[in-house]
Amino acid sequence: MTNGISRVAMVVVLSVPVAFAQPAPKAPAPKKGAKVVKVDVSPADIAALNGADLEPAAKAAETLGASAAPAAHEALLDALALGLAPAVAVPAMAALGQHPAPPDVAALRRYAGHHTPGVRIAALATLALYPDPSAHQAIVGGLADPVGMVRTAAAGAAAKGRVRTAIEPLLALLAKGEDSSARALAQLADPTLARTLADQLGKVPEPQLALALGGILKRADFGPDEARVEVVRAIAKIQDKAALDALSDYLATSPKTPPRASRTEAQMVLEARVGGGK
Repeated sequence: MTNGISRVAMVVVLSVPVAFAQPAPKAPAPKKGAKVVKVDVSPADIAALNGADLEPAAKAAETLGASAAPAAHEALLDALALGLAPAVAVPAMAALGQHPAPPDVAALRRYAGHHTPGVRIAALATLALYPDPSAHQAIVGGLADPVGMVRTAAAGAAAKGRVRTAIEPLLALLAKGEDSSARALAQLADPTLARTLADQLGKVPEPQLALALGGILKRADFGPDEARVEVVRAIAKIQDKAALDALSDYLATSPKTPPRASRTEAQMVLEARVGGGK
């Protein structure tokens, strides 16, 4: 009887899966060429980030940014909250942007108002990665910065982050002749905004207007072609040489097939203006 019970018990024990008895599954090998993400967090990196030696601190920020571990992100946020020197704050903010999270925006907004222009530039560039209205607000604020390089960074951030609330300030900067606003408006433009830009003839400097409209033409995602035709016609009204450059660039960069009415019209404008196109 005892032997019978023992045999039954043994069968029950052997039939029950034991989690801790199973070997841990091996992680799949990374594909050839795939970037291996570091997920561990070294206390030494955190200590270096908060240390007085700037070069190791900046390197630690980069290392922590490469980690997907929440502790790495928290370490970056904590260090930024305590205050970092510009040489460390810049890579630390870029590191945050490798794994964006909603709490980052408040810290980045603070550094967007830093007294050092380079820090403001880095903050604005990283804020472009966040679809948060307060991030967009900070980017729009950067368009009024007294330093031209910061305004340029804000314009780039507005374009990258698709910040529609930046359109009016960008139009104001276009009127002042800032190339960065022209490039940003070109990236933000839909057919409605393209028509708004076309109406700026006589209100803004012609070279920047041609730069904006030409930038729209070069976008593969802008359309339909009827809208491109309107842009070509708007450029044709600009007398500055920049208009011819914009049309030449469009012909050089756009596909010849399938045929486009906008390319044909651009070619005709160039032939009429310079006696031949490209």
